[in-house]
Amino acid sequence: MKRRLVLMLVCVMISGLLAACGQKDTAPADSGSGSEPAQSSGGGYKIGYSMPARDQFQTSMEKAIQAKAEAEGIEINILDAASDVSAQISHVQTWEADGYDAVIVGLCNNDSAADVLAAAGDMKVVFVNRQPSLDVLQDGKVVYVGTDENLYGNEQGNYLAEIFKNEGKTDVNIAMFMGELGLDNVTKRTQSAKDALAANGINATYVENTANWDRMKAMDLFSQMMNTGDVYDAVICNNDEMALGVIEAMQTNGNKEIICPVVGIDATDVGCAAVKEGTMACSVFQDPVAQGEGTILCALGLLNGTEVEGLVDNYYNIQPQLVTVENVDNFIK
Repeated sequence: MKRRLVLMLVCVMISGLLAACGQKDTAPADSGSGSEPAQSSGGGYKIGYSMPARDQFQTSMEKAIQAKAEAEGIEINILDAASDVSAQISHVQTWEADGYDAVIVGLCNNDSAADVLAAAGDMKVVFVNRQPSLDVLQDGKVVYVGTDENLYGNEQGNYLAEIFKNEGKTDVNIAMFMGELGLDNVTKRTQSAKDALAANGINATYVENTANWDRMKAMDLFSQMMNTGDVYDAVICNNDEMALGVIEAMQTNGNKEIICPVVGIDATDVGCAAVKEGTMACSVFQDPVAQGEGTILCALGLLNGTEVEGLVDNYYNIQPQLVTVENVDNFIK
């Protein structure tokens, strides 16, 4: 009797073990993957971004690039070239040697695009914000993300022309504050503003200064200009930072008032605040988020061989928008 009871207990134990093993063996091999989030189209890619220099606009674009890359599961490495072409080429060479998949480059100098491409080797290349010669763009290899720089100056010139017409002015004196000389965007922004004024029948005499995108340099220069006693009907600046410098010079010299319309480009947060309070007449919105996110979208398109909506002839073009007191609230974050 005891032997039979022992045998029965052994059989029960063996049956339990076999059942447990059977349950483990019949579970799906990939049962754990069903609960994991789907891999993004950028998972596993490594991309480097060499920014040309740091200012408010470039910093805003940098943040957009980083956020979009992280959202797509991309490993992103961002370095500041500090306006040094050789440093930028070194960034690209290092990433190529380290096996990166693509690079994003805001050119320190538009003429260095060929050197960047040579350093990039087999990596995909996305130029951003500072346009290279369009003949360097290549299907499946090299694209540009940005805006036709002529449109910024065109908006400024048309806006000022309307003011002058309403005041009955056809002959005007204009102070022009430019960014770094030799850059494609500086040349185009400056000349297109002049062309727009001329096309509207405005005969303008220009006094040009280079403040290298810098607020303090623009402030110092315009303070000196005010001390000469010369009168200006408007001040055109290639970016908001220089426009803000000119405005500060007006507010700290002479009668401490805005003596003529001052116009900028970028519609940065501080630029929009100046438009809203009436010290800056207008700005032209250059969208750092759209440009930043566009670089990641285009890089993924190149790497995955997929079509990118908005990319035409390897050019991802973002339209500018005029920002005035009437619509500035739409641009204030």
